[in-house]
Amino acid sequence: MIFITGGNSQGKRAFAMDAFGLSLSDIADGASCPIDEAFEARALNRLHLLIERMLREGIDPMAAALAGAERNPGIVVICDEVGCGIVPADPWQREARELTGRIACALAGRARRVYRVALGIAVCIKEEKQCSQCI
Repeated sequence: MIFITGGNSQGKRAFAMDAFGLSLSDIADGASCPIDEAFEARALNRLHLLIERMLREGIDPMAAALAGAERNPGIVVICDEVGCGIVPADPWQREARELTGRIACALAGRARRVYRVALGIAVCIKEEKQCSQCI
């Protein structure tokens, strides 16, 4: 799995499309795709919105995200970094933001590579190295 994070409208999807040869039809949108098919695509954009939808539907987002990433280990997952800025006054929004951060940490921990994109510039912040015996 490849995990891409960064602020809203910072070029994460464009980077993923360019770096991994994706087209728009390869990318599921967490805001609107069928929840049970979100991790079946080559890429998933706006994971943070999928998490909110899952919470509203009573689905455990952590379990669903980890299971989805395990089923599709080649997926590119794109998620807005939601932990910066003003803390929401609404308790539900705070819970969703907290859970999004925890899920992002869990997925990043399992990812082969993690990128942070700011101002359209991607920086690889994690790259798993394999020894010659593992290749």
